[in-house]
Amino acid sequence: MEIREQLSQARQRAQARVESYRDAVAATARRAAEQAANGVSAARGPICVVADAGRRVNDISHRYFAQLVKQQLHTLEGVIEDGSERLSRAAEARDFRALVVEQRKLYPASRERLGRDLKVTWELAASTGRELRTVASETYAELAHGARVTPKAPRRRTKRARARKASKAA
Repeated sequence: MEIREQLSQARQRAQARVESYRDAVAATARRAAEQAANGVSAARGPICVVADAGRRVNDISHRYFAQLVKQQLHTLEGVIEDGSERLSRAAEARDFRALVVEQRKLYPASRERLGRDLKVTWELAASTGRELRTVASETYAELAHGARVTPKAPRRRTKRARARKASKAA
């Protein structure tokens, strides 16, 4: 065997090894790209779930703040009315004793109005908290277990239930 033949065979073996390495690297790169594509594809569902939850939380917070601002305006109007009534009664008082008596008469109505306003504000915050809790638990269930939760329609109180509640409060 000549040197030329030996060199040719060595070149062929080296070329075969290079092609083998190239094919192995290409196969590894293909597998990695396929795994990445599968990962991106698999993340699409959870991303949609999280985006939907974010939209729902945004809707709830906007609605809550709109209701809260409206309620605070109502409370402020009540405070202004109370203040106006107190000032007009103070202006009509003939002496200090009459002033104190008239102001004391106004306390129960002011306290009742303030209690109602605080109750409405508390109910707003509580219902918003329940809505946010529902969004969080539904999102968790969907992400962790793949369970699509269909939200229940809020229960409406019947006239009879409202009447029972009113009679218990009285």
